[in-house]
This record gives sequence, structure tokens and C-alpha cells, in this order.
Amino acid sequence: MSGGEARLDRGWRKLEAGDHAGAQRLVEAELRADPENPDGLVLLGACRRAQGDLEGALAAFAHAAQAAPEWSEPAFCMAEIYAQEMDSPAQALPHAAAALERAEEEDEFLEAIVLKADLEIQLGRIKAAQATLAELPAAEEVSLPAERALDLAYLFLEADLAQEAESRLRLLLERDAEDAEAWYALGLCAEQRGDEAGKRAAWLRVLELDRQAPLESPHLSEGEMAEVAEQALRELPERARRLITNVPILVVDSPAADEVEHGLDPRLLGLFEGTAYGDDSSVGGAPQVTRILLFRKNLERMALDADDLREQIRITLLHETGHFFGMSEADLTDVGLD
Repeated sequence: MSGGEARLDRGWRKLEAGDHAGAQRLVEAELRADPENPDGLVLLGACRRAQGDLEGALAAFAHAAQAAPEWSEPAFCMAEIYAQEMDSPAQALPHAAAALERAEEEDEFLEAIVLKADLEIQLGRIKAAQATLAELPAAEEVSLPAERALDLAYLFLEADLAQEAESRLRLLLERDAEDAEAWYALGLCAEQRGDEAGKRAAWLRVLELDRQAPLESPHLSEGEMAEVAEQALRELPERARRLITNVPILVVDSPAADEVEHGLDPRLLGLFEGTAYGDDSSVGGAPQVTRILLFRKNLERMALDADDLREQIRITLLHETGHFFGMSEADLTDVGLD
């Protein structure tokens, strides 16, 4: 390993350890000796990105792309910044296409296809996404880690290719029949195809597997979750709080099997059961509201940490409260409670 390579290697290690400034000092020293070093320019871009200097990062990656026009990495990094940090799929897409065109290694090729197809789906270009995904080898021809295979199955599903998604999921389940994530996605495939019986069968299997899986190191106790829900209720206007005072809010592990058997999503975070306020079907006086349920395992599973869990409980509780007041899913989306 040359001196420059060793310096860049140390720079990457510092960056991975969180020493962004130290990494940038090393790479800048290398670029003073060789300003057109594409490896150094990519590391410089990564340092600037980690420090939040997105324009500087894009400039470094663009310089690297000019220095090494056949290398896919700079274009891929630019596409990621536009897609993730800048939330601009339209600007990201040309760079993702360039990364795919230049990809030589299998991993680079797969990452570029996933990114490009995902961007096309976000932009509503479903036919283009289908064409991008058609470049993938058949599922039987390549062995992928379960997580990557699942991501690809979801992309096929989002691109209205439920049959291809299902074939990939069934291969996953041949490897691990207790993969709850694959069973859940299989239910979504059945739903997209209008196969209600298939959806319910797959989701009952998900519920069974989820119930068997213990909660390892839960972020909050059941009591703490209830306290967060009570705090969320205090955000409501006074009249709304009075109207919902007698609605029980229950924290339970997971949805009931009979509900899932009738088509309920086993991964729901919460559920309002009963008569909405002001519903014409109510007879005499106040509506007969049953309860609001918070599904503890599902909330815990999707939360990153305790603070994220608290926020998800808050959003879920307010979402289900919105249903009590007669709001539709579209209404709730409009006010940021989807």
C-alpha cells in the first residue's frame, strides 16, 4: 500500500469512527499532493456530507466523476444526497442512471438498480421502474442476503409487479419458513392481486410469528406507553378532551386473531373500535364507543429508540382519536397524522 493509499485508509477509519474533521485533514493533505485523485475526492465528499455541507459534498463527488468517468461511486453518492438529504428524486434520477450505466461489480449494479427503480417509483414512472427492474437477473440466478432480497421484492410490488415479488418472497420462505417479514410482504402481494383469502392466510402466519417473538429490551414499559398516550390526549382542545374522556385507551401486545382473520393488518400500530362521534348510526345521546387500542409489539418493532417510540405513540393515538371524530384517512394525512 502506497503512502497516499495508507493516508486515505486512515481517513476512512476516522470518518467511520465519527472524527469527521480528522478525516478531512488527512484527505486534504492527500489532495494537495494529487488534486485529481478520485478516491481522495470521494472521501472528501463523504467527509463534507457527514458534516452537513451538502453543496461541498456534491462538488467533490462531481470532481471525482470527472477524474474517473467510468467509476460508478461518485454518481451513486450524488444520487443518494439528492434523494435522501435534499428530497429531490428528480435531481437524483440522472445520477442514479449514470451510476447504473457505469457499475461493473455485482454489488454496485444491484445497489444502482434498487436506487434508480425506487426513484422512478417515487416520481410515478412505474413503466420506467418496471424496465429498470427487468435488468435484474432472475431470483434463482443470484443468491442475495435475506434483507436485500426482501427490499427487491418490495420494489417489484411497488412497481405493480406482484407476481415477480411473490416468486422472490416464496424463494425467501423456502430458505426460512419463519421469516415474518417475507410473510407480511406476501400478504401485500395477495392484496394487490385481489386474493383476499391468500392475504388473510399470510397475515395470520405473520401474527403467529410475531406473537412467538419476544420483545427484547423494550424501549418503554406498558405503563410508560400509557402515560405517553395520556400526554398526547392533553394536546387536544378542551372540548375534544371532554368528548373523548370516557373512551378507554388500551395497550395490548398485538391485534386479535379473529380481526386479522377478517382482513386486519397484523402490523397496525393502533386501532379505533366503535362508533365515531356524531355518527348517524348512534341511537340516543352519546355514541357507544368501544376503545382505542395501541399495539405494543408493533410500535416497539418500528421505533428506533425510546424518543422515537414516544413520538410514534403520540402520532398513533392522535390518528385513532381523529377516527373517533369522524376523520377519514385522507383527512388525517392532510393534517400530518398518517
